[in-house]
Amino acid sequence: MPNTTDTPEIQQSRTLIHTGKVIQTVQDEILTAYGNPATRDVVLHPGGVCVLPILPNGDLLLIRQFRYPTGEFLWEFPAGKLDVEGEAPDVTAVRELWEETGYESADWQDFGYIYTAPGFCDERIYLYIAKNCRLAEEAPPQVDDEAILTQVLNPQAFEDLLRQGQVKDAKTLALWTHYIVGFKH
Repeated sequence: MPNTTDTPEIQQSRTLIHTGKVIQTVQDEILTAYGNPATRDVVLHPGGVCVLPILPNGDLLLIRQFRYPTGEFLWEFPAGKLDVEGEAPDVTAVRELWEETGYESADWQDFGYIYTAPGFCDERIYLYIAKNCRLAEEAPPQVDDEAILTQVLNPQAFEDLLRQGQVKDAKTLALWTHYIVGFKH
């Protein structure tokens, strides 16, 4: 039987390993819950948002884009980084929905947040539902480094993609699960 404790690990020192455009990597020397020294490699990420857009008729708005690290095109709900200094996650969600799809909503629900890979990364993604989405009057700006295909699917077609193993994006899967089970934070 494993030993368990409610004592957190305590950082003793931090060494910056790399600073990139989006992330930093650090190596922390820590004391474990049992007081033993250990090393933790950590990816520091600014966090992000993920939005489940629902149209007035109940259809879902998804995007499909190539994700370079995976080498695959992925089905996803619109999402984006918290990369505007001082911008609250709910404001980022509104902006990202518009920038990635051209849609907007006045009916938002906050579904809390998830950690994407807590074993080595501090990335926190805030989850939102945007109901009664409609095309915005103003078109979003063209982005030079992302090619995004917007697709409208009814919930059954989306669930067919799920059953076929076509939806591999963790934030999309987590948000759909939260929505289906009626999660309230």
